[in-house]
Amino acid sequence: MDPRLKVILYGNPDEELSLLMRLEKEKEYPDHCKIVSEFGNIVSIRTRRRFLCSIYNSKKVKSLKAPTVIPANDGIELNSETQILDKKNEVLSDTVSKAVFGIIDFGFDFTHPDFINNGKTRFEKIWVQSGRYDGNEFGYGRIINQAQINEALADEFPFKKLGYHPGKSDLFGNGTHGTHVLGIACGNGAVAPKSFAPNASIIAVDMGTNYVNGSNLSLGDSVKGCDGLYFIVKEAIERPLVINMSLGGHGDAHMGVTLFEQVIDYILTTRKGTAIVQSTGNYHQANAHTYGDIKQNQKIKIPWMFKKHDRTPNEMEIWYHGDDVLSVNIYDDDQKVLLSSTPFKDELIIKGGEEVGICLHRCKEPNTGKNQINILINGKLNSKFWTIELVGKSVKNGRYHCYIERDDGGQSIFLPAIANKTHTTNSICNSKYSIVVGAYNQTDSDKAILSFSSSGPTADGRMKPELVAPGFKIKSSCSSSSRENRASNKLTSKSGSSMAAPYVASLVMKILEKEPDLDIISIRKKLFKACDTASFKENNLEIFRAGHGYVNPDKLV
Repeated sequence: MDPRLKVILYGNPDEELSLLMRLEKEKEYPDHCKIVSEFGNIVSIRTRRRFLCSIYNSKKVKSLKAPTVIPANDGIELNSETQILDKKNEVLSDTVSKAVFGIIDFGFDFTHPDFINNGKTRFEKIWVQSGRYDGNEFGYGRIINQAQINEALADEFPFKKLGYHPGKSDLFGNGTHGTHVLGIACGNGAVAPKSFAPNASIIAVDMGTNYVNGSNLSLGDSVKGCDGLYFIVKEAIERPLVINMSLGGHGDAHMGVTLFEQVIDYILTTRKGTAIVQSTGNYHQANAHTYGDIKQNQKIKIPWMFKKHDRTPNEMEIWYHGDDVLSVNIYDDDQKVLLSSTPFKDELIIKGGEEVGICLHRCKEPNTGKNQINILINGKLNSKFWTIELVGKSVKNGRYHCYIERDDGGQSIFLPAIANKTHTTNSICNSKYSIVVGAYNQTDSDKAILSFSSSGPTADGRMKPELVAPGFKIKSSCSSSSRENRASNKLTSKSGSSMAAPYVASLVMKILEKEPDLDIISIRKKLFKACDTASFKENNLEIFRAGHGYVNPDKLV
């Protein structure tokens, strides 16, 4: 059973759970499931906790997964600057793009001039997933339509009128992630630099926000993400569509076969004129990944370091070949044994007579065929570091990958001496057909790839990211802060692969405006052909962060 599924196994039997499910055969469902979103043989469902085990054990089910958190790939703050223009540029256009732009993120300022043409909103709909339920088909959140937004724009207090403030958690006026990303992708030039898709209609999914340690973080999850994709595709009807997702964490197998990633590939291979663009992540220097090869009876020690006074949960995932058998020993900072595990047995981690975590061990996860160990630590850690010792009980292959999940409230790391910078793409960007973008410094004559921009390849050896785009101190639309009633002519600068992805998404919009029936393979070929090749004489590993090279809009537009 999926480790996260085990965590939610016990509780109120009548509580409704949201899950992702992969069916053995399309349209053949187990009992006690409400189907919400459907992508071939992968569906998002709602069910009562009392039915969880019977659904999991059903012969109709190939894989059942609990929701996994999908944070935003937040911009890296490099002396972030905000700027208010004296006046906005006049944008008067009756032209509407043939292609529609979809975005899954958080914090969309519909009052910002960059998303208003002739006094009317360019948003067709905004699904606020964390909003009060309005009776929609998904069972949660609130879907706001174009007429409601236009009515709010005419009001003195538009956020209050609509009941949606995109910057409610932005206490410092740095601007929300979603508004900044959206301005890069399809800003009309009123305030931010004009994008390549200034006339595109927008369908947005706001996954929700939370104020944590001075940062705005998306608290959406894989189920809500799939529902969001379903919503955007449905609302786009038959129009050409580009979706941007600057989202993702550290974990999972990095093989492109999570159910979320399989949904991405299903959409892209069954719908013409469609592209999904994703950021590669900002995790190249995160010290959150290590890998290696273990031999029969060998013991490999992996130091796991924690922040001082960390009270947040921590998680490590270990993925290794399905033909191998490993066990785990865990030692605290005094080298006392906290756990000496038995392969494929779930066991509590005890320190000082108190339960501080759990080690979950799964044989042959159905989507990857790999064995999976999850070490989950609660907030009662009180340690500087642990040592995770892998023991090769039965080894035929030997390769293993370890990932520490993202934790913005208290990120733990591997000892830097053993951390690896390759295979650090984010957790949901490794599918076969999505377009994944890294970031470079466009102000540097050498076009240096930014130090934090994540590196491929995927764990199964494929190229990700596939290209790089500008990502250094990108000026774009700045949303209203929590204290403001309407957006001003405000810009903010952010850096990261989150800023590079929408630049590429904007270019893909140009491709589909001219050739709306292209399939994803043709879209990718056109885009990659328009890249300037990258070469790195001093560090050959950089090619794993550059892919086909630097996107060149002059070769496309």
